Amino acid sequence: MKVGTAWVDITPGEPIPIMGQLGPRLGEYTHDPITVNAVVFDDAGAKAALVSCDLAMLPDHLTRRAQEGCSRKIGMKAGNVIIACTHTHLAPYTVESAIGKPEAAYIDRLIEAIVESVVRAHDDAEEVDLFAAKGWLDQMGFNRRGRHADGRVDMYHGSWNSDFAGIEGPRDGEVAVVCAKRGDGSVKVVISSFSTHPNAVERERYYSADVAGAVRSTLRRNLGDDLGVIYLTGAAGNTAPSILENNKQNIQPWRGEEGLKRSGLYLGGEILKIVAGATEPMADAKLRLLKAVVPIPIRQWPRDLDLSKFPAGAFRDYYEYSKRIWPELLKNENPRNVHLNVLRLGEAAICTNPAELFVEFGLAIKEDSPARVTLICELADGYVGYVPTPQAIKNGGYCTMPATTSMLAAEAGDIMVANTQELLRQAFKEEGAHS
Repeated sequence: MKVGTAWVDITPGEPIPIMGQLGPRLGEYTHDPITVNAVVFDDAGAKAALVSCDLAMLPDHLTRRAQEGCSRKIGMKAGNVIIACTHTHLAPYTVESAIGKPEAAYIDRLIEAIVESVVRAHDDAEEVDLFAAKGWLDQMGFNRRGRHADGRVDMYHGSWNSDFAGIEGPRDGEVAVVCAKRGDGSVKVVISSFSTHPNAVERERYYSADVAGAVRSTLRRNLGDDLGVIYLTGAAGNTAPSILENNKQNIQPWRGEEGLKRSGLYLGGEILKIVAGATEPMADAKLRLLKAVVPIPIRQWPRDLDLSKFPAGAFRDYYEYSKRIWPELLKNENPRNVHLNVLRLGEAAICTNPAELFVEFGLAIKEDSPARVTLICELADGYVGYVPTPQAIKNGGYCTMPATTSMLAAEAGDIMVANTQELLRQAFKEEGAHS
């Protein structure tokens, strides 16, 4: 197979609003670059591209605009360009909300950068061997939803609270990797997936790729400055760097500037270990891309949700704004078309979705996958918000309460899992399951 890679800096040159929190912020300076990172696969003329952007999200209309731009430039089908976001909270707005809105000039530059990265990756293609393997992390990617003694659940409700009654769900410590190596053994591209909100320094007022950037730095220091790094955020709607259990003093070693450095070394180090241990190339690294567009309804606004019980401020304002526009969403955007992809790379598969998908659903996809190594990639090919489990919706709390960032029906996750599993079966049906 031929593989090419390229990346383009998308850091603004001026202070503009950055998204990811419930209050307004400007990016006052650059902590580390935010970039668009592309890889193009060419299997005897069958082509696909995978792009990882250091953005919180990219809505459907901007995704289609970028895909069509790539198609015009290199002749690849627009739908064969998969565009994902890492979910840094330190990059400019790409969607309008109650708090901020995108800067038109920046959006134009962003679309141009995505197209440029894919074109350059396409032109960079060379013969490589593909490898796939996986490892495990005991830290990072902790479940971030804590139970109260009365059964309620809140994000980041931890054991430093007297009524902490445990966490709601699991975590996924698996690190899945696909890498491409040249004939001389040098590594050309690393694609990795890990299930955590990649936000160690999320509340700052500067531009940063956050954990994704720290991981890229670790990999390039060891494998070369020309290394392509495609960072994919796994099913991480309810996982994050914060430790809730057995943490009475609320000490958070994976947060802040030190936590960012530690994350880059820890996750990046595991990826390096996986790459170094991957000594057997795939014998038949065939490329297949299967797609599905699944309509999923928006749920009704609950009649018993009393917003007045929340303290006045940004949190309540956010939900009141959502309540005001909910009838319009039900009228004009119901159902939402959810774009799912399965990109088969030999014995590995990359399964993408446009949600902030709860980790339970990522685990379910991998459990039934016929691929030897399965990478989950959320926030790809559009944005449909959080997709919690039905039980999490009943338990309440941020991520599950109805909002512009959490709107799909309670059965959305199960629908997405079933459709992804079917795409996986089709992708591998001629060979059966791998052990």
